[in-house]
Amino acid sequence: MQIGGKQLFWMILTMQLGMTILLTINPSIQTAKQDAWLSTVCATGIGAGIAYVCSRLSIYHPGQTIVEFSKKLFGRYIGYTIIVVYFIYWYSVLAIIIRQYAEFIVATILPKTPILVPMLGMLLVAIYVTFAGLEVIARCCEILGPFTLLGIAIPLLLSLKNIHINNILPFYVDTGAMTILKGALPTSTFLGDCILLLVIMGFLAKPQDGMKPAILGVAAAGVLTSISTFLILTVFGHISASGQTYPYFNLIRYISYFDFFQNLDSFVIAIWIISVFTKVSLYFFVCTYGTAQSFGLKKWRRMIWFVAPVIALFTLIPRDFIDSSVVFPQKIAIPYLLPIHGIILPLLMWGVAKLKYK
Repeated sequence: MQIGGKQLFWMILTMQLGMTILLTINPSIQTAKQDAWLSTVCATGIGAGIAYVCSRLSIYHPGQTIVEFSKKLFGRYIGYTIIVVYFIYWYSVLAIIIRQYAEFIVATILPKTPILVPMLGMLLVAIYVTFAGLEVIARCCEILGPFTLLGIAIPLLLSLKNIHINNILPFYVDTGAMTILKGALPTSTFLGDCILLLVIMGFLAKPQDGMKPAILGVAAAGVLTSISTFLILTVFGHISASGQTYPYFNLIRYISYFDFFQNLDSFVIAIWIISVFTKVSLYFFVCTYGTAQSFGLKKWRRMIWFVAPVIALFTLIPRDFIDSSVVFPQKIAIPYLLPIHGIILPLLMWGVAKLKYK
């Protein structure tokens, strides 16, 4: 299985764009208020930095995943410990993504549908694509990625006529640097899941060409999130927007031209499902392939039948929307997953690699 740099860009962008915009803007606004758009700008820098470190690690170890090079850097036992730590991240986050997707679908377009139906539906699609291999996921992203980008960008352009700049004034004075950085944490957590690069870049045909598309993919998703946050604040104001669970979704519903060009929310949901499909498929592939590598299985596809039931059980752990979209991000993802998996361990591995291969 080999992928190209262009495919890597579309994979990262498509994976991060939908859920970052939909789920992180509201927490940022609740924290940073009218300066939440500055928080998302800071988060873009943090996400791009994580992508840079992960890319450098993969360039030091071309054709290898974290399962292989972590043992080379730290030895067998410490290396396996790092692998287990990352698998805890990937398994738990994959289950949460599927649960958040199902709750959104039930809350918006299928209110009478049992939540198990969208969860199992997305999981089955991920199983099918993962069985076909990473190349198939990459090709899907190369085709669907531009549609996802246009599906997010065009509604933002149509919202320009509704902005009121006074809603984001004054800049900085009411919040301050620490509050703005605190507001950047939810978005940074979502953009920081580019640590999947530690596995995906092992399949690049030209590893040296992978850094630029990886960073650009994260940066593009972050910039569009910042623009979306800016428009939401200028249209609704931070008081109204902070009380909306999905403010971007409400922004799209607010669009109306001549009472004819309106009701774009169903179109945006379709685009968002593409993004979730990409994210779930990549996470599922990483969990399956990485677990097989850890146990030394050459026929890695057999591990699908272990990973799928485990993920299905994990999706049932959250009791409701509060557990999956509020408690998990605030109590687990932000204080533990982002600093440990996204910042400390990649920097540690990068530092050891630089010293070892100097």
